[in-house]
Order: sequence, then structure tokens, then C-alpha cells
Amino acid sequence: MRRVVAILITLYLLLVLFDRFVLVELVVRRIGIAVLFAIAAGLACVGAGFLARRLNRDLALNFIVGYPIFGTICFLIALLKISPWMMVPIVGIFGGVGALSGGQPPSAVRTAEGRCPPFIILAFTLIGIAGFIAAQAPPTTLDELSYHLAVPWTWVKEGRAIDLPLISHSYFPLGVESADIPFLAALGTDGGVASHFLHLFIAIAVVALLLRSTKDCPILTAAIIATPALALTAGWSLVDWIVLGVSLALINALETDDVTTVTAAVGAGLLTKYTFIPIALIAILVTRKFRGVLPGIAIGSIFFIRNLVLTGNPIAPFLGALAPHVAHYRAGAFLSEYIFDGRFIDESLGISIFIACTLATTLLSWVLIGCGMLLFVLAPSARLLVPFFALPAARALPPSRPIRVLLAIAIAVQLFLVAFFTDRTEAFALLSGRLSDDQYLAKARPSTSTIAALDAELPATSRTLVIGLSETYWFWHRVRGGGNFDGPRVSAYLDAGSADALRARLRSDGITHVAVIAAPIPTENESKLEERETTLSDAARRTLSQTLDRYAATVVQRGNATLFTLR
Repeated sequence: MRRVVAILITLYLLLVLFDRFVLVELVVRRIGIAVLFAIAAGLACVGAGFLARRLNRDLALNFIVGYPIFGTICFLIALLKISPWMMVPIVGIFGGVGALSGGQPPSAVRTAEGRCPPFIILAFTLIGIAGFIAAQAPPTTLDELSYHLAVPWTWVKEGRAIDLPLISHSYFPLGVESADIPFLAALGTDGGVASHFLHLFIAIAVVALLLRSTKDCPILTAAIIATPALALTAGWSLVDWIVLGVSLALINALETDDVTTVTAAVGAGLLTKYTFIPIALIAILVTRKFRGVLPGIAIGSIFFIRNLVLTGNPIAPFLGALAPHVAHYRAGAFLSEYIFDGRFIDESLGISIFIACTLATTLLSWVLIGCGMLLFVLAPSARLLVPFFALPAARALPPSRPIRVLLAIAIAVQLFLVAFFTDRTEAFALLSGRLSDDQYLAKARPSTSTIAALDAELPATSRTLVIGLSETYWFWHRVRGGGNFDGPRVSAYLDAGSADALRARLRSDGITHVAVIAAPIPTENESKLEERETTLSDAARRTLSQTLDRYAATVVQRGNATLFTLR
């Protein structure tokens, strides 16, 4: 009885302490509904994974492989129509299956058991807190605002999933992004926070899967998830955690001859990101196990078939004349700059993951490490490299005491980096009530103020072509615009040959307004400028200027933007 009373008193005092730093009522009002939607969608993902793995129970594994599969089901329905009345029942049906399939197989529970040192528990806790702080904030990262959330939100506003030829990244596999359609259909842009929490939940599931792989060495799991490129993005709507989780699920399934999981993992990976393809090829060829692969390819072919129909190229936008310039994103970067670069803090790899990789023993691990090193030549985004080193680290030998000390030091330093970045974003100010969502967005993304001003001028039936800004997520009205690295794609669209031809093209696409935005870009890094700028060719600028001079009925200036109404 005394123990129960002590626990109740402790919980009350913790709540009082928490309330002094965080306005609990405010937090619940801000994110309560979003969290509930995320829980429902998480159960729906578990249900999809449960069905894909032929009714095999495993909460974490079903969640990981079911996420992109559930999203693809949402996408297929969205090809016909998007509305809350269509999407919410889908979540309910699969969520019910997920709730009924809950629980872990005894083998998974036994594998996950084991003592975890206090330092490792502290590391997990701090990364979880950082993930929560990021998740409860409105979306502000470039990739989210340009395509991860912008593409499904555009589909919702249009009423169905349509082709978006100006956004090259809209041709990527969008199984994960499509899982946000129910959120956005029901909650509007507030669905971005629900998406954040769903990604945070999947990060927790991936940690559970990593702990099974590292078994009695949880410090190896800590070494992986303390990688800043992972730790800082746990609460963002990106796909890197899912790629890692699905890849690990595939390798484990290949080695245990779990054919149903091989099928589900291959399909889920192909529905998530192109980066999964080389990882899957390496795993399948090295293990020489092919059972279940072909059905997985069939499941994962949805977006490849879509691209083939729309563009004639199954791996669009790559291998095309207007492919985004994503290679050499970190041109001239040395390994030291991948480890840490103040200009790319959220893409830093740190050193703990590399220390763990030195303990790799299997052929598959060293082939993955070798491929990861070869990718350095292409100087890609650091997040593309994470699985090639995280997977070997998850399968490394138990470290000796000196290596454990070095890993602990590396993890501690990286946690300071995570704390520094989290504090710099000022997302905690939302929890304390110091900033409202609008104030936070105005500081984190000044472009949202310009977008709000334009939205206030646009009529309900408008469809606006946005020039000069790739961050289209926060528009409530229908818009079209380029994404990351899409200056050449937008230029090709505008370079119609004459003002009359461009006006005819705009009319055919239902464009009623053109917004030209000249907002300053808050970076001097050449790669980031290329990513964010919509640089038009001379011919495109000339044709656009002539078209606006001839066909603009009214011109309105709003902040950094000029809004033209076409007649």
C-alpha cells in the first residue's frame, strides 16, 4: 500500500513540475487530436503489416513493413477520390485489424529482453525527448514543405492524386507520404503534426528492431540512433528511419528464411525510396536467397508502374533530361565534413556509427560498408549513406571495454549536438507557450508570412502557379510549383515559345493566377541555394514576362510576392 501511495504522490509531483515548464492544457489542445490520429494510423500500419506477413504477430515488425503498404493503399484509393469520408474509414478498418493483431511472438519478446545500462537508457530518453519536441512543432523543413507533405496536401486540395510534373520528387515512391493523406484530408495542414508523431512512432519501432539485432549490446543500438542525421529527424516527416527499419527487416528475414517477411519487406522498401534498391540487391545476392523476392517486387511495383504510364520512365525523374541535380549535393566534401559540418548539422553522421562498423565481421556487412564508401564519390546527402553503415553496425561483434568507452564518449558528444540543434530550432517555445504556432512559423520559415498574405487574396476556386518558391505546403488554396532542384523543370514548362502558347498552356492546366516570389534565401551555401532557388532560363523569363504583360488583369503586391490575375 505504501508503494502505491508513493507512486501516486510521485506522479502528482512530476505532473506539477512538468506543468511549471510546459503548459499541459495548451499542449493537449495543440496536439491532442493529432496524436490520436497518429495512434489510429499507427494501428492501421500494424494491421497492413499483419496482413502482408500473413497474420504473423510482431508489433514492431508489422508496423515497419506495414507503413508504406498502408500508405500505398491510401494512394490507390486517392487515385479515385480524396475525402475524409473515404479516408477515415480506411484508417478505421486497418486500425481495427492492427488492434486485434497486437502482441509480440515469444521469441521476439525474449530477444528484446536484457539489461540496459543507465547511460544507454539516458541516451534513448534524450533522443526520444528531442524527437517529441520536433514532432509537436509544425512542419518547417525544406523537404517536408517541398514534397514529403506538399505532394499529398496538393492531392487533398485537388480531390484526388494527380500528376504533378513540376515537382520532380513527386515521381519518387510515395508509399510513406501517402499515409498522410487521411491526416491532411481530415485536419488540413494540422495533419502535418499528426504525420510527425506517426514518424516518431515508427522511429521507436525501428529502435525496438535494432535492439533485437544487437541483443546483449544495446550500446550498438545507441551508437546508431545517436547519429545526428537520424536522431534529429526522428520527429520529422522524412523516410530515412523507415528505410533503415525495412532494410534491417529484410536482412533478418533472409537469414532466417522467413519468406513472408522477405516478401513484405521487399515490397515495403520499394514503396518507400529508391535507395532501398541497392541495399536489397546486395542483401539478396550476398545471401543467395531468392524465395519471396518476386512477390515483393510485384507489391512494390505500384509507383514504378505509375511512372511508366505517366512519363515512360519507371524510375522517373532520374535518367531524364530534367532530372534533379541531387548528385554531388555535398560536392568537395571530405569524410570529416560528413562527420560534422556546421552548414549541414541535421545531416551530420558523427563517429559512433563508424566506430561500431569497425566491429563488423560478415561479408554482407563489409559489402555494405564498401558500397557506402563508394557513394562518398557521388557526394550525396548524408542521409542516403546512413543505412549502409547502420546495418553493419547493428550486426557487429560485441565491443571490448576500450571500444565501449570510446562509443560512450562519441554518443555523449553527439547528444550534446542533438541538444544544441533542438534548442536552436526554438520548438520548445511552443511547449512553454512562449511562441504560438504562427509566431514559430514566422521565425522558422519567414516564407509562411508571404504565403499567408497571398492566400488572403486568392479566391476559393483559384489555382496559382508559384514561381520562385518551392515550399508550397502552407498554401490553403490550390497551387502548382516546382520542388527541390526543379528550376530546369519549371523553365521547360514556361518556355512555350510565345506568350500566346504559354497562356494556352496555363489555361489548359486551369491556372488562374501567377505568384512571383522574390524572398531572400537564408543560406550562402551553393548546394543549398541550388536546391531552394527556382532559377529560370532566359527564354523562360522572357516568355513569362511577355505573358504577364499581355494577359495579367490585375497586379497585387504582397510582401515579397507579386500576384498576377490572368484573364
